[in-house]
Amino acid sequence: MITAKFCGGRKTATVYGLTQWDYGQELALEAASIEIPDGTEINFYQGKLSSIAYLKNGHVLVPDLMLQNAENITAYVYVRHERSGETILSINMLISCRPRPDNYVLPEYEEYKRLLPAGGVAGQSLIKKTDIDYDTEWGDGVVGQELTEEQIDEICK
Repeated sequence: MITAKFCGGRKTATVYGLTQWDYGQELALEAASIEIPDGTEINFYQGKLSSIAYLKNGHVLVPDLMLQNAENITAYVYVRHERSGETILSINMLISCRPRPDNYVLPEYEEYKRLLPAGGVAGQSLIKKTDIDYDTEWGDGVVGQELTEEQIDEICK
């Protein structure tokens, strides 16, 4: 587990401790001056990869797919309100490079199922059930989907 600590009103944190080819890594958020409710969206970006996860008890899982790369991951804490949404914090996660272990289980292999939360199958991701709440279910979502240049430009505006 890695922890992003936001002190002194800072809105950005850098965390260390992730290594390429790890899996099941958990990110904990500590922000004394901000209350971050369960169900808050965490948007992960790495190059052209993107993923969305939801905060529970101040913790969220780092996407395993992104840990296969040695590129840093940027995460944004995005809070939705009834008529608006805002990015309240950002996290830069540094990944240490290392060679792929011989016994590493890639997502396309049957053995990868042991890494998934109960109920899902390889190739599925947790997606929102409805637009009005943060309930999730297994489905054919967009986790790990490559973004187009236009989508990246829109995100970076």
